[in-house]
Amino acid sequence: MRITLITGADGVAFARDLAGALGAADELTVVAPIVRDHWSAWLKACPDLDALLEPADTSPTYAVADRLRAIDYSPAWQRTSDQTVATRLVRTELIGTGYSLSQATLAAATRSGLGYRVLPMSDDRAELHVVVEGKQPRAVHVGEYLADPGAYTPTETVLVAEAWTVSPSVVAQLRETDVLVLGPSSRTLAVDPVLRTPALLEALPDSVRVIVVDHADTAPADLVRVAGLRADDPGSPDSVPADVSAVVARIRQGAGA
Repeated sequence: MRITLITGADGVAFARDLAGALGAADELTVVAPIVRDHWSAWLKACPDLDALLEPADTSPTYAVADRLRAIDYSPAWQRTSDQTVATRLVRTELIGTGYSLSQATLAAATRSGLGYRVLPMSDDRAELHVVVEGKQPRAVHVGEYLADPGAYTPTETVLVAEAWTVSPSVVAQLRETDVLVLGPSSRTLAVDPVLRTPALLEALPDSVRVIVVDHADTAPADLVRVAGLRADDPGSPDSVPADVSAVVARIRQGAGA
């Protein structure tokens, strides 16, 4: 079976466990949000993709990030591991030579030996910024806000994008998928941004079964409040507890296995 999972960095453990619980003939593809993407030290940073691409046995070190902070080159909220810096170096070089974000991500997933494929929801720029109160309201990148949400009072969110749409790779994946699994992941920062990607739902056949994994939104409550209404789930979704065995059982049940 072809299973597509929509999740972000907070769903990495679930994605790994789901990949391990599926059969050899099954294919799992993870579609991740890009709203937390940004550029850091001239490198293309994709926090959700970075987390999903990291092997489970990684022991992170932070020599590069700490050196950048020591020379006051990058803000504290952009601190990342040396291992992720390596991922971003390869991604940035591939994009710079003409590959799309999807192509660069698939290449990284293959090299990482993961049990699943990884795709970004779009190859275009679509960054989330948070408007916060102050002497003069200002917009900060969502990554900066999430580093210390208690320091801000958000009033609204703004998506910084020009012409953006679902990536061709995701369109092809959705047209061939048998089951679409939503979460477990933040609705505000992961699932909803993917579902709201222009032309994404149109690529999803009516016959695809949809499973919604019950999961509390991990985003700060104030951000959830100002982010707007929850996106509608496609199709006629089944709700399943956040348990890999329960999800796999529901997938098999729907397939008549």
